[in-house]
Amino acid sequence: MSAPPGAVKRGALPPWAWGLPLLALAAGAAAFAPEMTYAQFHLTFTIPPFVLLAVASLHAVRAGVPLAGGLGRGDRFAAIALAIHAAIAIIYTTPWDNYLVYLGVWGYPEGRVLATIGYVPVEEYFFFLIQTIGTGLALFAIARASGPLPDGSLAPRVGAWVRAVGAGALLAGAAAGVFALGTERGTYMGLITAWALPVIALQWGFGGDLLVRRWRLVSVAVAVPTLYLWVADALAIGWSIWWIDPAATVGWSAFGLPIEEALFFLVTNVLVVFGMVVALHPASMPRLRGIMAGGRAWRPPLVLWAVSMVPAPLAPTLFPVFAYVATGLLALGVFIYVWSRYGRVAIVLFAVAFVFGVVVEAIGAATGVPFGAYAYTATGPSLLGVPLLVPLGWWAFTIIAIAVAPPGRALLVAPLALVAWDLGLDPLMVQQGFWRFDGGGAYLGVPLSNFVGWFVAGAALVWLLTRIEGRLTVDTAYDLRVVYVAQAFLIGAGSVMFGLPLAAAVAVPAMLAICSIWWWTRERSGGPHGASPAGP
Repeated sequence: MSAPPGAVKRGALPPWAWGLPLLALAAGAAAFAPEMTYAQFHLTFTIPPFVLLAVASLHAVRAGVPLAGGLGRGDRFAAIALAIHAAIAIIYTTPWDNYLVYLGVWGYPEGRVLATIGYVPVEEYFFFLIQTIGTGLALFAIARASGPLPDGSLAPRVGAWVRAVGAGALLAGAAAGVFALGTERGTYMGLITAWALPVIALQWGFGGDLLVRRWRLVSVAVAVPTLYLWVADALAIGWSIWWIDPAATVGWSAFGLPIEEALFFLVTNVLVVFGMVVALHPASMPRLRGIMAGGRAWRPPLVLWAVSMVPAPLAPTLFPVFAYVATGLLALGVFIYVWSRYGRVAIVLFAVAFVFGVVVEAIGAATGVPFGAYAYTATGPSLLGVPLLVPLGWWAFTIIAIAVAPPGRALLVAPLALVAWDLGLDPLMVQQGFWRFDGGGAYLGVPLSNFVGWFVAGAALVWLLTRIEGRLTVDTAYDLRVVYVAQAFLIGAGSVMFGLPLAAAVAVPAMLAICSIWWWTRERSGGPHGASPAGP
């Protein structure tokens, strides 16, 4: 039997209840504006709709309606997924937002905030949480009102094409954002795109086809909170609760809202909605299990490695932390790959590379051979005076360099791949205070002898590893080649953002030239695009 006209759907709040936040907004604006503080902004704009959405969700669950409607999975899974997204929002946004305030991209007048942690007001950290959870609850409410949702995905070939093209376009946008950072007016736009688009690319690369199947829900769930927050943000800027530096923006605005602020709320809501829709889609867990069960367990740490590289230029004071995290994830991903391909010999290969890295670096620091006279100045864990991320780097970089080399040519090409990598790496690490060369050097503080040393030491380690496991010389691992190409982009972007454009201009073409050697030899031999079982 259908419900009579005007009846309230089971588990839904009466229509008049959704007008309460507007009443709170009007009351708050009348009581506090135009001298509204950041805390009063939350009392007026964010807390009332959040409370209503929370009450609506609780009401639905008590009535036996699934919390997330037809999105899939159970109430417990949906709640945990939303909590994880909130935690990620805090962790990922905190260094980025602190860097924005540090640069003076945005700020707040005296007396408008309660306190600060780092450079950022405590109310801003609260915003991270309430926006993430509020947008998630809005998504749940819209899903509950939408009825059944399509569960399937696109045809395999079409789905793969959609994921690849979309992720590539998003990464291109992130790259454009990095170049925008080279101009003062592109600062805010570049920081937003370089920070957000790589993560959205990751989401799309995993589940873009699933998002396309539910595009109506996704569009509405992004649009509703985004439009609301645009209005709230424009009012807050107009009332001087916070300000945006015009010199750091491109100068385009609508109704007092800079385009960068509009983009910020759009991409942050996209991050939440994309993440939640993909996480709760019935096809997501089987897809994830398929990736793991398909012998590709190294992919998650490699993806996390790429993601962990993004915030480093945005929080320079935390660079050592990000460097250790990124190097550890890369070393772990490479180890899992080698273990999955060659078994227990991976332990021997790792031990040899790690010990080699410690010994060659300790000798180099003590004698100047083979890299030139230098000394370590980094903080953090070390062995024989060598920071632990250095031997971990020797392990990961060398295995990847061997994979990039054409089959049978590892002894020549892999050391060149290491040198190309180091053309970007060494100037950055010198600038960030991990080590210094006596008397500096001709290339951004690095002597040319360092690169000769990298070739010689790299060739020795390649020879050792390929003698222990000969199959390395013919294993053109697709995923590890992708890591090398990704590193070319990341090290180029990072060098530009850290004020080392020359390093980017030298290292990126050199690394891509190494990739072209593999491509050229593959085409000459008529070989397949991915001879290794580790192909996509």
